[in-house]
Amino acid sequence: MKILKSIGLYFVYPLVAFILGILFSMWFMDYFYPHKYDKIGKQNTFLEQSAVAVSDTMEKITTCDTKCILTEYDMQTGEKNESTVALADKYWGMTRTSLEEALKEYEASPTLEDQEKGFVSLSLDSFSSREVKITKTYNLQKADNGYYLMVEDGKIVVMEEDKKTVYLSTDIYAEALSDSLRKELILGKFIHSIDELYGFLESYTS
Repeated sequence: MKILKSIGLYFVYPLVAFILGILFSMWFMDYFYPHKYDKIGKQNTFLEQSAVAVSDTMEKITTCDTKCILTEYDMQTGEKNESTVALADKYWGMTRTSLEEALKEYEASPTLEDQEKGFVSLSLDSFSSREVKITKTYNLQKADNGYYLMVEDGKIVVMEEDKKTVYLSTDIYAEALSDSLRKELILGKFIHSIDELYGFLESYTS
């Protein structure tokens, strides 16, 4: 029994002393540094709020994973066709502002395919890194009453039959044409049909 008591005291006293030491250190920190943990909590809250603030102010950009929801609108019939297409890689890494500027450039010089479909305008309806929504407006059922080729700011422009409404702007410079053709353009060169028009434009852009 004496041996057991000796062994018990050997383990109990150090354990009690260890526990008392922990309790004393906690009391000491509480007594002399009463707001220590409040400061730590406030610091953590500040860091969290700062992280949220930085996250909120980061500008959204397009990526290779951004979906493009394209709506083709016929202004004559009011018909809308919506499809999901891949966003062209030249539009990756853009903010809303830079994408709008790029679309304006396209609007000023659309592809021949769009021109043949009666392309009128292009608009960015919504923007996020996940998806963008774009509307292309066409005048698909325009009566083919002929066109006039004229010169404006040194480039060929296509006017509708009234010679006032711009149907299409081109990047073809008048100075690259023959003298006789430039004279025709000054007065307005009449083109009878859309096929003749694009045949003429292709011959000077190829």
